[in-house]
Amino acid sequence: MKIEITILGLLMEENLYGYEIKKKIVERLEDYVDIKFGSIYYAIKKAVDNGWVKRVGTEKDSGNPERYIYEIMPNGKKHYKKLLKQYFDKTLIHFDIDIVLMFINYLSEEQKKQYVEQRTAALKDKLEAIKKKIEGEKSQPGEQSYREIFTYLEHHLKAEMNWLKSLNW
Repeated sequence: MKIEITILGLLMEENLYGYEIKKKIVERLEDYVDIKFGSIYYAIKKAVDNGWVKRVGTEKDSGNPERYIYEIMPNGKKHYKKLLKQYFDKTLIHFDIDIVLMFINYLSEEQKKQYVEQRTAALKDKLEAIKKKIEGEKSQPGEQSYREIFTYLEHHLKAEMNWLKSLNW
């Protein structure tokens, strides 16, 4: 569902070819979304097969293979909105680190302390990067802005930082 929401959402903004989709995912979400390059083309093929997306043209740069440009169809827009609703209705609120926390007591106190220090350092770096993105978004027009995702991530990272500070490891 994540990859479909991401790809259809990007195509809601503009027509794109596969590599542009991957590039936008990397630029905007960096390592917050784990979508493999090959799975993008599989998801696009599925979207085309289901009539959510269609090829609307091609581009060819010198020496590179031909690239297909994709456009979201009315049926795809409807499916996209359905996916968003399903996500809000059914998705459990959890984070990948939750699974780690279930088993953290199998680590030594020193390992716990080391991991918390490493995580804290990584969170500080991510917070700085997110703050820069938020500043950059201030100059973007409202419809093309990604302030919502960046401020969400900022709040989430700050909450995790506060939680880490509360640990007595």
